[in-house]
Amino acid sequence: MNDFLPHREESTPALLKCRDLAFRYGGHRVLENVSLTVNRGSLIGIIGPNGSGKTTLIRILAGMVTPDSGEVLLEGQPVDSLSTRSIARRMAVVEQKESNVFGFTTREAVTLGRFSHHRGLHFEDASDLQAVWDAMHKTSVADLAERPIEELSGGELQKMRIARALAQEPKLLLLDEPTNHLDLRAQQELLELLKAINLDGIAVLLVSHDINFVSRLCHRINLLHKGRFLLSGTPKEVITEQAIKEAFRVEIDLMESARDGLPIILPVKRLG
Repeated sequence: MNDFLPHREESTPALLKCRDLAFRYGGHRVLENVSLTVNRGSLIGIIGPNGSGKTTLIRILAGMVTPDSGEVLLEGQPVDSLSTRSIARRMAVVEQKESNVFGFTTREAVTLGRFSHHRGLHFEDASDLQAVWDAMHKTSVADLAERPIEELSGGELQKMRIARALAQEPKLLLLDEPTNHLDLRAQQELLELLKAINLDGIAVLLVSHDINFVSRLCHRINLLHKGRFLLSGTPKEVITEQAIKEAFRVEIDLMESARDGLPIILPVKRLG
């Protein structure tokens, strides 16, 4: 029996939508004709092999990179027409690679997530303190508040980054390869945390090479292959022997979890 019930998606206008995105780098096609809709309450995963364009897509959706063509709409407004602060109040990003603010405590690092709610150097009024502590308690890092972040483990550091994102009080959370460098326990903690965040009403979109993690977490999955979506649907519809073989060039053993019936894969042979 699944321990979590899917959060019901609302029949309201899309929170985030991209249409016909294309992007080239140095003459190489990275993305082409990519369209995606993220509704309120969604929990969506994007999987694909290295070099398929996953990180580029996240950066375009977040307004960090401008596509060659196509558009990204955040609550119906073009992302490229919005200020950084306006975007940050609605959408938070946890990147795969980011510079850590060493010398900061966990609390100080999480407080940086409040930048979009102020102008100038004013920080830490009552609403800031409440948002920071709420985010730290939700991510189970409140007891690490005064610990320097260079002393955090990989799993603790990832939870701190998510707490900083939640301190923005976003409607949508974007994550790029969130399970990198996490052991099995930390991965399970992250899975439970992201499900809880989604149940609280925050939409979640993540890209990951960890197919089994995405299968267990997400309501819908998009398989990105050579810059295009090869398949979109439920975990059972997307994680098939043929689709994984085509995109990843491996043969797999495909199984169903005895707990919840979700697909689990085990690579058994490289192809080509």
